[in-house]
This record gives sequence, C-alpha cells and structure tokens, in this order.
Amino acid sequence: MRIGLLLTLFFTLQLSACGFHLRGNSQVVESLNPLYIVEEQLEPAQLILIQKQLVRSGARLTQSEQGSNQIQIKLISLKNRKIASSSISDVELVQLRMNLLFSVMTESGDFLFEQQELVESVEIELDNANVLAHEQTINRARLGLQRRLIQNMISQLGHQR
Repeated sequence: MRIGLLLTLFFTLQLSACGFHLRGNSQVVESLNPLYIVEEQLEPAQLILIQKQLVRSGARLTQSEQGSNQIQIKLISLKNRKIASSSISDVELVQLRMNLLFSVMTESGDFLFEQQELVESVEIELDNANVLAHEQTINRARLGLQRRLIQNMISQLGHQR
C-alpha cells in the first residue's frame, strides 16, 4: 500500500513538473487587465457566468470603463434543429447551436481583438413520453454550451500576442 501511494505521488509530481495543466485553466493575458465587461447584450445569468469564469482565469474586472480595456460579448442561441426521431422509442434527437461574439477594445478605441465568432453545438435526446422534462434538458444543454463558449473565448484571450 505504501509503494502504491509513493508511486501515485511520484507520477503526480511528474505531471506537474512537465507543465501539464488541467483543461479549463486558461489564463487571460495580463495586458488585457483591467477589463470592463460591456453588459448591454447579456442576460444577468450570462453576465454572472462570464464574470466568474474570467475572474477564475486571472482577469481583473472593473466597474468603470475609464482606464480599462472593454470586452463586448454577445451570446446567441441559434435555432434548434431536429436531426432524427424514432416512432418506436418516441425519442427525438435535436441539435442545439449557440454562438458567442466578442471583441476587446482599449480605452483609446484600438481593437486588441476584432470581432471574433465562436460556435458550439450539442445533440440531445428528448423523450416525447416525458415532454415536461424537455425544457429542463434543453436549459441544461444551453448552460453547458455557454460554459464551453466562454472557456473557448478565454482560451483565445490567453493566446493574445
């Protein structure tokens, strides 16, 4: 048992030493800080999700446009698309698509990032025998899409030159 514990510790330290980092730990480039989020096109829940993920990635958010880089973000749900349905099992396969548009501008009006567009999609099964659960399933899938899009945006922000 002691040997197993030592081996686990050894391999964990090796992963850390080689520079391995868990996915989702992208860091916002320091040159983007401080960062002001232009909120006009975001729902409150979307804004909170974006703020949390940006702060987690090292962004210093500010409440003032003065002296800050400004990030404008727009999340758009695209039309759901029915991919397939089965009359035998009474299940539909639906594709949800969402895109995120973002740009980052300095206080002086120069673009650090001109408008970028990210698109994500997910396929979900909707059980027509349980129509009441459709809305909950769709909302969970949309939240997952939003999280992935925001992480992809942060990843791109982290690769700014």
